[in-house]
Amino acid sequence: MNRVIFAFVLVLLSSVDAIAQRDPPVWSSYLPRIALFDERTSLDFEVTFNRCGGPVEQSSMQMYVLAYLDKDEKQILEIAANEKYVKKPKKPATPNEATDNESLLIDHLVKEKLAIVLETKVAKSMETPPKISTTTGRAVRGGRCSDFAFSFDNATLFRSVGKLKNFDSLAFVDSDNRYYNDKFKLMIFVPVNDCMYATLIPKEQRDFYDFAHFMDSETIVQYFKPLPYRFQFKPLSSEDAVLIYID
Repeated sequence: MNRVIFAFVLVLLSSVDAIAQRDPPVWSSYLPRIALFDERTSLDFEVTFNRCGGPVEQSSMQMYVLAYLDKDEKQILEIAANEKYVKKPKKPATPNEATDNESLLIDHLVKEKLAIVLETKVAKSMETPPKISTTTGRAVRGGRCSDFAFSFDNATLFRSVGKLKNFDSLAFVDSDNRYYNDKFKLMIFVPVNDCMYATLIPKEQRDFYDFAHFMDSETIVQYFKPLPYRFQFKPLSSEDAVLIYID
């Protein structure tokens, strides 16, 4: 009897190990390319997301762009570090189900008016050839990458950021170069594909398991980090024309 139990345990452990080792871990996820275009009436940028490892079935990535105030960044990152807001529900939500979305990261930030979702897009993950730096001779891009492009009208962006609860519309320098004191930033959020935020991912991928850095199958967050820029508004006229300063 002891031999039977021992053999059963060995088979079970072997099966679990086989499932766990089917896919390589996600050992890195980062932005190898950010291109910012400061137009007179719009803020445009392109960004590449690189994910190394993970289930091969996950061939698309979805990206969200959020705006938030620079002074709220510490609080936002503390919320994102709290398991309460980033742990997958036991039963993944769908758009048609009644769920308490307010307990999860993005919905919580929006509800608290700490951030606003500007746009979300989906892109295929494609194997791209390396591009070599003319300065160092190193590869600056390559591997499985997803390319995204976003464009935001300055006036619309101004109205959106102005709705954040800590934006002080009375704090500005009133001169020939009037500008608002509150600076804002952009946050990039890439969810794992088997969570409720992967709304644009094909169903067959949403139904398949996914995980984040080093086999973390409990989190909804694949990537959640700010872009390395601060922005500041300068209204030009009563005709809804707005300039954006970049820091």
